[in-house]
Amino acid sequence: MTAPQLFPKPAKRMKQPPKDFLREQLAIATEEIIRLRAQELANEDRIKSARAALEGERHG
Repeated sequence: MTAPQLFPKPAKRMKQPPKDFLREQLAIATEEIIRLRAQELANEDRIKSARAALEGERHG
């Protein structure tokens, strides 16, 4: 069993991922945000149409 070091070496820093990998991850995240936002807008349109149809039924 070795004695604890008086001056232990600091932990090595993790290597940063390559920039191409980070760019790819950013592109994937961006595409997902765009897809979700488009889906949200489509859902809002569906809700507006459904509300308008219900209002028409009430007043019709």
